[in-house]
Amino acid sequence: MEDSFYIKKVKEGKTDYFAFIVKKYQSHVFNVVMKITNNYATAEDITQETFLKFFNSIGMFNEDNPVFPYLLRIAVNCTKDYIKKEKKQAEIKEKISQNKISIENGEKLEKMYELIYKLPENQKEALLLHYRDGNSIKEIAFKMNISLSNAKILLFRGRKALFEMWKKEK
Repeated sequence: MEDSFYIKKVKEGKTDYFAFIVKKYQSHVFNVVMKITNNYATAEDITQETFLKFFNSIGMFNEDNPVFPYLLRIAVNCTKDYIKKEKKQAEIKEKISQNKISIENGEKLEKMYELIYKLPENQKEALLLHYRDGNSIKEIAFKMNISLSNAKILLFRGRKALFEMWKKEK
């Protein structure tokens, strides 16, 4: 059966048909999330969250569209949200526990990360790879599959945009 059949049935209130969608795509979504997170339990949680979000938004889904790309978009967004939350919390806790920063500085750091996550995706990724993960410009270029000069440009533009947003926040 086509996915559209199952989607229509779920929209009609026959929610048992959603299990067919889950069964068909669960391992594919899990594998993608696992490759990103490299953590089995986290990948399971994010996969479950992905299908829950899809189920809750199924009324807005056009059943003529392919299901898997839509699921992947949800999964990647859920994964980004999870990573963002975990990294930000871990970074702040680690620095506070090492007494490297005061609570006030921790709040500034948290605000900075909030602003970084408002940047365009490529600038955000470059800044996080460099400052959060400690990657060199060469490593950033490799990981983002861009030239060395593009990595430098992304970092420059990201810093500039971050500085401008920071000034507006004060």
